[in-house]
Amino acid sequence: MSTTASKFVFKNFDFLLSGFFLCITVSVVIVNVGLRYLFQGGLFWAEEVATTAFIWSVFVGSAAAYRYKMHIGIDMISKVGPPIWRRFIAVVIDLLMFIINGYIVYLSILYILANKLKRTPVLDVPAIYVNLALTVGFSLMAVYALAFLYQDLGKLFGKQAEEGE
Repeated sequence: MSTTASKFVFKNFDFLLSGFFLCITVSVVIVNVGLRYLFQGGLFWAEEVATTAFIWSVFVGSAAAYRYKMHIGIDMISKVGPPIWRRFIAVVIDLLMFIINGYIVYLSILYILANKLKRTPVLDVPAIYVNLALTVGFSLMAVYALAFLYQDLGKLFGKQAEEGE
């Protein structure tokens, strides 16, 4: 793989992973609906695979949306008040998001450890493959929150704050 392609994959890992799982979800559901319509019977494992792929798509996709600040509630809060308040509110929000996401990562690891012997009902694969979506998604959000915190602290205390943005 060329360096340009590998940079693209690394930079857009969350989008690509989320899109991959969304494609699996849609494909499995469409094939299963077609089989049920044409042959009055579908794939016995389709619901489990589609649900697992959808879970991965949602958690990794929410991290991708957070990276581009597409969560409207957080954006709305950080746009009120004069510029110095907005910079301070952005730092507080970033810090809270890092703490909350980090705590959810911790809880998801505890959840995985508590259910390490559990298996999925139809395919009988370890449930860790489903539960790991929480850890991956919230870990990505914690990393992004830390990066935003660093950027916003620079805006609050750095040259950008002195120059008036």
